[in-house]
Amino acid sequence: MDCWWCHNPESRKHEPEEVTYQRMLGDKSVESKKVYGKLKKIDELMHEILKDKIFFEESGGGVTFSGGEPLSQVSALRDLMKECKKHGLHTTVDTCGHVQWSSFNKILPYTDLFLYDLKLIDPLNHEKFTGVANVLIIKNLQKLMKKNVNVELRIPVIPGVNDSQREIERYKVFIKSIINKEPRIHLLPYHNIADNKYQKLDVANRMIGLEETTAGFDINKFKEELESAGFKVGIGG
Repeated sequence: MDCWWCHNPESRKHEPEEVTYQRMLGDKSVESKKVYGKLKKIDELMHEILKDKIFFEESGGGVTFSGGEPLSQVSALRDLMKECKKHGLHTTVDTCGHVQWSSFNKILPYTDLFLYDLKLIDPLNHEKFTGVANVLIIKNLQKLMKKNVNVELRIPVIPGVNDSQREIERYKVFIKSIINKEPRIHLLPYHNIADNKYQKLDVANRMIGLEETTAGFDINKFKEELESAGFKVGIGG
């Protein structure tokens, strides 16, 4: 996907990406280099993950696979999740849902929780602001909701994109149409902390100048509207 508001644009390519940028040291501009991304083997990752096992046990937490899109590397993801389950770790997959259903099938036995992005319901705006249609995303969510798995929905609240009353009504109608149990919904405020990444990557920032969403009236109104439809809603998370 190619979401306008993406806060991890460095995660789109499947190989490490070196960038050159300028940074100021006093009154001098110094050329610097940075590499986004590393190639890691399963055992290397498990070594890092298991360093925190006692923390997971004490906190009741676990491992969240995010990105980018973790299901774009589904075979490696499945193998890594298998290893996590061998060690009794809770596993969460944070996904945009824009993959073939066969990818979900590969990881279903090893997933305790799905955090599922629901960016826009309006199909034309979804394609405009993410670069893809939402037909596959919606179909996969419908299938997941029929399975005996835990799913929590995440809605990024982007001012001027999906926070209109009309779009909120679409969310309410659609979510009611797919649920067989009450999913928890997380409203994710827009932030602009990735602006410097776009500069370093020399990628166009299509949201430049957009003010951040705050936990104020607008997002609270969104929350109240969804709660009025009977959903459990939180801000952030």
